[in-house]
Amino acid sequence: MKNLKKISYTPPHLLSNLPQNTPVLLAFSGGADSSALLHLLKEDAQTNHFKLHAAHFNHQIRGEEAERDAIFCKQICEKLDIPFYLGTADIPALAKENGNSVEAEARVQRYAFFEKIMREHNIPILVTAHHAEDQVETILLHILRGSGISGICGMQECRPFANDLYLVRPLLKAQKQDVLALCEQNKIDFVVDSTNEDTQYTRNALRHEIIPRLYELQPNLCGAFDRLSKSARDADDFINASALEFIKNECDENIPLTHFNKLFDAQKSKVLSILFEEKYGATLERVHINAIIELCQKVIPHSSVSLPHKTCAKIENNNLVFEKEATKNDDVAFDPIPFGEGNIDTKCGVTIKIEKNPTQKLTKNPLSLDVKCELLDQTAHFRARNEGDVIFVGKMNKKAKKLISEKKIPLDVRNVLPILVSKNEILWIPSVAVCDRIKTDKIKSGDNFFRITIKFEN
Repeated sequence: MKNLKKISYTPPHLLSNLPQNTPVLLAFSGGADSSALLHLLKEDAQTNHFKLHAAHFNHQIRGEEAERDAIFCKQICEKLDIPFYLGTADIPALAKENGNSVEAEARVQRYAFFEKIMREHNIPILVTAHHAEDQVETILLHILRGSGISGICGMQECRPFANDLYLVRPLLKAQKQDVLALCEQNKIDFVVDSTNEDTQYTRNALRHEIIPRLYELQPNLCGAFDRLSKSARDADDFINASALEFIKNECDENIPLTHFNKLFDAQKSKVLSILFEEKYGATLERVHINAIIELCQKVIPHSSVSLPHKTCAKIENNNLVFEKEATKNDDVAFDPIPFGEGNIDTKCGVTIKIEKNPTQKLTKNPLSLDVKCELLDQTAHFRARNEGDVIFVGKMNKKAKKLISEKKIPLDVRNVLPILVSKNEILWIPSVAVCDRIKTDKIKSGDNFFRITIKFEN
């Protein structure tokens, strides 16, 4: 091979600080990035005498194209004498079953498969082919979602992955144009994922529409974002260290408010995040953190705010306490209800009325929705909310839980909101959000449509 060094590549062992003979597993999609990295790693393995493995995961989303990719990856690895592992799962079906978005479920299943291979074959390092423009996209996505400083840090070149395993990104400083040039100069074959061109996905829209424009304004875009990421990480590391010091010196099971309220908000946020994750293994959203900080400032005895996983933060004896919360809605979540005309009683104090082609004009009511018949298929149904639910609004997937909280939906209503789902996609959360697909596909004269009205018992 030639020109393999004319690209910013950092050996995975240098990034992970593990011995040079440590085995490596490449997450191999077959695209240009991972194909280029496969050849770089192959050369590195020959020089430094480590065992290189490759794994491909078929999400069963793109039909024949996905099968083509899996076959391509297997053949390339056989040609290069690299051990190859293939995983597969029906991601759309699992996403529906687990109440996740397709993207979230795909990530969970993919990394679970990688971890399984690593455990079975004693491979401590997982390598992915993320490059500099991927870093720009990731930081922009976090900014659009209103992320704090941790989100602006972006991806790390190396981070712990599943306890004693490491995830490493050797091409994170390399630009896409250099990856493509490497493939062309060395005649490296790769496949193209057709969904990468679909700009309805926020990341693709950033890649094809926003980032090219940013390059016009700042030719050294990747360098600028790399400096931003490093500055954010330095600041985040400092805040994290100060939060850990506070926890070590001031906290036992509870958080003393006398000392906690003197911290800067950035330190408070980190303290709350660390302690909640340690206790419940879950992440607090910004809206939860803000609510807790406000609760602490008021210092009203026995006051509380509800948090994820049926927990709450409560003020007791001038301390903040995290504890489990018993809610009256624990047992009222209803089973999925098939979509159909008429009046539907969810048995949870909610009635769903469905009419076809009503003549009356729809009044402005967040509990009513007109939707084209063609946007619903035989899988259309209503269900209660699930952990991980997302809805596509404003050209991006947004967490349903966060939207429901921002709309200040009463706690005793949240678990019984009948969410409309069709084709493995949330179309409507009453009083909260309507999917972009419904908003853009407006009803015209002569169209067949359903009118859905939600009514809560007094």
